[in-house]
Amino acid sequence: MAFDVARIPENLKTAYRERRCAVFVGAGASMGAGLPSWEKLLSDMLTEARGHHLVSDSKAAGYEKIIADPSKYLMAAAGLKDDLGGEFNEFIIKTFIDSKPQPTELHKALVAAQLFQFVLTTNYDTLLEKAYRGTGLEEVPVFSFIDAGEVQRRLSKREFFILKAHGDATRPGNGVVLTEVDYREVLYRRRAYQSLLSTIFTMFSVVFVGASMTDPEIKLLLAYIADSFSPSGGPSHFALMAEEEISDVERERWRKDWKVQIVPVSKADNFVELTEFVKALATLS
Repeated sequence: MAFDVARIPENLKTAYRERRCAVFVGAGASMGAGLPSWEKLLSDMLTEARGHHLVSDSKAAGYEKIIADPSKYLMAAAGLKDDLGGEFNEFIIKTFIDSKPQPTELHKALVAAQLFQFVLTTNYDTLLEKAYRGTGLEEVPVFSFIDAGEVQRRLSKREFFILKAHGDATRPGNGVVLTEVDYREVLYRRRAYQSLLSTIFTMFSVVFVGASMTDPEIKLLLAYIADSFSPSGGPSHFALMAEEEISDVERERWRKDWKVQIVPVSKADNFVELTEFVKALATLS
């Protein structure tokens, strides 16, 4: 069933029509293509470390306990990245590139929403660029956090791009952001990137699609934004969240504390409403 356009907030419709809108694509979009969730990624890292005899049985048991607790995902990620050492980059390539995931209907819907000014993602995979290039756009520019200067230039010229905010599996040597130390390095020590985030979240309305607002990388990003930029200024942002899991109190706090308006969607049929929402937004162009 098509998503009712009337359910899209009027301020989001206006921002989209005026090309003052960007989309943030979260891990949920990649999971739909068979790529791992946070928990599965950490479990796979542990399996890889055990396969290379890089952790003892007792240490592996400790990791299994930590991985079962979502609040400790970043702790597990830090330890396993250290343990994998030189095998980490190969693990990233094997997981996100060699598995050859293909774009989903959600990715294709995002391509059709042509008034998004740019796409921001914390995913390492190549699904987004595959989806755009599948329409004949062979020169879709893809950047990482290390390319902040070039991204700023394109923003100023209103040129479309994909920004992989936490690294690119095709460029693992340039850094894949996975641990809390990695996040602090990117968010607080790279001044050009700080300036870029300021531009993005103070000039554009960002729509979070396929992003769990409890995922550690999202929470750290939002904490940085709230700490750096006044929630009373700038545009509103939007997050598609499961209506079955969000209360009126939470919805109000997201709006008042983070300036994020919640657009409720159903979890039914593997969140098919995410795709239908993007399709509905695309009709406004």
